[in-house]
Amino acid sequence: MTILPDITIFYQFANFLIILILLNFLLFKPVVGALKKREGAIKSLAERVDKAKQDAKDLEKQYDEVTQEKKKPILESKDAALSEANTGATKIIEKARHELTEELSKIKVEIETEGKRVYETLRADVDRLSGDVAEKILKRSL
Repeated sequence: MTILPDITIFYQFANFLIILILLNFLLFKPVVGALKKREGAIKSLAERVDKAKQDAKDLEKQYDEVTQEKKKPILESKDAALSEANTGATKIIEKARHELTEELSKIKVEIETEGKRVYETLRADVDRLSGDVAEKILKRSL
């Protein structure tokens, strides 16, 4: 007894091959094509994004350079104004110092003169008082 293969297996195999071929042409190839097209669009967008980022960096660098160039004269004038103000302040301080030195000299001279005058006055008073004390101690006039 020999077992013969059932012919339906061959039909099923043939149907499977036909469906596989149809699916390949009708479904897989269009889906793969659409995926490749989508991948190409994404790569194109990524390249455009990278280019836009680079352009933004270049514009930022250019902006910084222009800003530095425009700040330069302002900073120079600021430095010049500060230097001028510093020079003016130094002159004012020197003038005030000179005036104070002169005033201090005048005050010293006045103090010395006043001290001498007070000394002479006190000396005369001491002479007079010592004479009065001597008269009172000796009980007679000198």
